[in-house]
Amino acid sequence: MGSWGFVLLAYGIVWLALVLYFLSLKNRMRKAGTKLSQLRSAGSPGKHEK
Repeated sequence: MGSWGFVLLAYGIVWLALVLYFLSLKNRMRKAGTKLSQLRSAGSPGKHEK
């Protein structure tokens, strides 16, 4: 593998890490949204302030 092969391999590893990070972030945001909606529904109605 030439030097350009290593450069392409490095770019591939970085892109893979970024994709995995964003998938993890999406999953955490979905879980946080679910938890937030559960907490809002458990509270008494009419007491939500913005």
